[in-house]
Amino acid sequence: MDLEREGLSEESRRTVAAFLERCVAYASSSIERKAERGEDTSSWEAYRDHTTFALDEVNTGRLDAWLSGEGDDQPARTTQRLMNGHTTFRMDDLDHSSRARVLTATLSPRPLVLVATTDQHGQHNLAPMTSLSVVSNSPPLVVMSLSSDREGRARDTLLNLRECPNATLYVLLSGPDDADMVARTAPSVPRGASEWSNVPHVNDEEGRPFLNRAAAAVQVRLVEELPLPEAVAKLVVLRVDEVMLPDASTDAEALDVLCQHGLDRLMASPTGWSQMIDHRSS
Repeated sequence: MDLEREGLSEESRRTVAAFLERCVAYASSSIERKAERGEDTSSWEAYRDHTTFALDEVNTGRLDAWLSGEGDDQPARTTQRLMNGHTTFRMDDLDHSSRARVLTATLSPRPLVLVATTDQHGQHNLAPMTSLSVVSNSPPLVVMSLSSDREGRARDTLLNLRECPNATLYVLLSGPDDADMVARTAPSVPRGASEWSNVPHVNDEEGRPFLNRAAAAVQVRLVEELPLPEAVAKLVVLRVDEVMLPDASTDAEALDVLCQHGLDRLMASPTGWSQMIDHRSS
């Protein structure tokens, strides 16, 4: 019965999310049309914002109890806690798994990207990563941590970057379909095998695989590889050469991208409440 309920919840989530996505898209189009005619758009904007928030609630699983026919009249919410009483976790006292759970639950969510690299023999690799961060706008630099497996073998992504420094970072759309692509590229495969056969894609003019359903594609190249203190992982510094956005979505701030929260949960980027701040700090 539990498996049946989980299947019902997943199917219901997909159906409701797809409907809400269409509602948000229709509302956005209506706002544009009304704005062009000089008409008031406030009611449509309110509808879009509330529907977008509902979509986020569905995608993050906070309404699963409702979708499976269980639960009370209120969706489950994360309990807000103050630091008046707190528990301290000393990182040196935790094993690797416990430390990872604390860190990933605290510093979350993180954007998830599929990193496409190529080895010296022309074999293409695709791997999901969340250890990505922008560290400089001028020059445009991002960093990424690439760990080794339990046998100490470096990731194919790192080995490929050493051989061919160019790579593509595919930023994914939020939703179950793109989350499924992550699941199909996450398992470890032998060196030389390609994960591209597991995901839908096209080939570019030079015959290389290209993920045309991505929210964005960022062309980067390796400029430096740095050791991390007391770690087997390496920190790679990547210079951004190009960013490709769909013609219908050239406003980077409006991208709704796939993120990872904690160790295993994939979710939409924050699309509900927001507040603009002045980023020009000393």
